[in-house]
Amino acid sequence: MSDVNLVEGDYVLTDGAAWFKVKNFSIRIQSTDEGVVVDLYPYLGEMEEPVASTWAFDSDVEPEDDTGELSPFNTINS
Repeated sequence: MSDVNLVEGDYVLTDGAAWFKVKNFSIRIQSTDEGVVVDLYPYLGEMEEPVASTWAFDSDVEPEDDTGELSPFNTINS
């Protein structure tokens, strides 16, 4: 897989997980059956324990319109 340079903007994760490098961090955003998990690792230390982690359940957020769809964003496909 090749690197994709992203500009500031809004994006939609179209597959189950993605890695991002921000400063000296490797950040993994993962969709789960129940919501979203975000783990932060030292850059190139992805096999270590994360230095920070958070999550949210799908039930914690509500759709933005009556169709159940969130508003459209830029889509990234690898």
